[in-house]
Amino acid sequence: MRPVTEVPDVVGLGAEDACEIVRRAGLVPFGPEGADAPTSGVVTGQRPVGAAGAEEGAPVYLWTNRGKDLAGDLVGPTPVESADLDPV
Repeated sequence: MRPVTEVPDVVGLGAEDACEIVRRAGLVPFGPEGADAPTSGVVTGQRPVGAAGAEEGAPVYLWTNRGKDLAGDLVGPTPVESADLDPV
């Protein structure tokens, strides 16, 4: 049996950084359905989730957005729009 390691939470990170972090944890990054590890975009989901335990060498599947890093293009709500939002 292989040693168990904690799966890093890489959602929200760039694909290249996320893959490097997953590799440093002793795990193997893949795209959805076993595709090659993503090389661009921002990670929007992963399986197993961050903080889960996994055997070293286990796969971590990463979903990314399909374009460039869009974080710089995001615009927050106006004060009027914010007032209409339900508090969490």
